[in-house]
Amino acid sequence: MTSGAVLVFARRPELRRVKTRLDARIGEKPILSLYRAFLADTLNAARLSGARVMLAHTPGPDFPERHLADIAFAQRGRTFGERFDFSLGHASSMLLGKAHIILIGADTPQLPPDFLRGALRTLEDYDAVIGPNDNGGFYLLGFSKRPVAVAEVFTRSAEEEPRELYRLLKRAKLRTTLLEAQFDVDLPEDLVRLSLLIDKLERSHADWTPKNTRDLLRSRLLMPITTLKGEISSKQKLELQLT
Repeated sequence: MTSGAVLVFARRPELRRVKTRLDARIGEKPILSLYRAFLADTLNAARLSGARVMLAHTPGPDFPERHLADIAFAQRGRTFGERFDFSLGHASSMLLGKAHIILIGADTPQLPPDFLRGALRTLEDYDAVIGPNDNGGFYLLGFSKRPVAVAEVFTRSAEEEPRELYRLLKRAKLRTTLLEAQFDVDLPEDLVRLSLLIDKLERSHADWTPKNTRDLLRSRLLMPITTLKGEISSKQKLELQLT
């Protein structure tokens, strides 16, 4: 079993509360189903990494995906940054501040178990690790010991967040490194990019693919994805396939 924990920081699956920037093109109910697939695949990848699986979710009634985690608890705080800091701190305290921990969201379901395992191993040599997104923000933050508060970085633009986060951690005298850039799914073009990536993974017989997401993207429920793919020029599609 991998030493450490993967903390998934996510919203509860609720209609009109998740992935709202995708609603206009795809519809509220299909987007809720897609989000549930994202969350399930993310938790399953964390499980297969061999790490302890933790889930910090927005408050509310129980939901099925919650039971895919070893430990689940509700986020606390008025702002996103406060909820983020609380979740990392609370998870670390349950691990007695002695285990490596990485936090990810539910909008990068393409991250495979090996990648998560590698991120945890990175913390054997560094105090902190950041996974930047190439479309803004960051998809992963990890600490080898007790985490430091980072809420202030969320007052910046998404483009500035990784740089400001790195500066904050360096000011805290933490040896910090960056992982390879990934992308998260917020906009329709991100969803097309994810669909093309999954196609590429299957053609190359990859060891792992986000199967719940794959099946939903290919279902009749998400037929608009086919239309969105068709709207991308050949040059754009090639660029997406190569990323």
